[in-house]
Amino acid sequence: MKTFTASALALSTILFVGCDESAFDQQADEIRDQTQYQAEEIRDSSQMEAEAIRDQSQNAAENLRERTDNAPDAVQDRAEERADAIEDRGEAAADQEEVRGENKADAVEDRGEEKADELEAVE
Repeated sequence: MKTFTASALALSTILFVGCDESAFDQQADEIRDQTQYQAEEIRDSSQMEAEAIRDQSQNAAENLRERTDNAPDAVQDRAEERADAIEDRGEAAADQEEVRGENKADAVEDRGEEKADELEAVE
């Protein structure tokens, strides 16, 4: 009877610990999934913002070019230089937005990974 009780207690302990481990693993996986989703949302949002910046600068540059279509060549040349500068600034701003979004997404992923690792360390 003592052997049976000891075996039952040992089995219960193993099952209980096993359940806790899998629960922690599941929680860790959920955290990783959530942070991956959040990171992708951040990346998508920054990509959309960057594209909007590029579109705005290209539209502004194109409008400037169109306004000087019938102007003398010297005026058109200056307008073309200004339009190019507008596009360059827009591209730089869009690139910065993408970098900010990527850095923010990476930070979210890193924090999620740390939390998940902490949960798994509890095991």
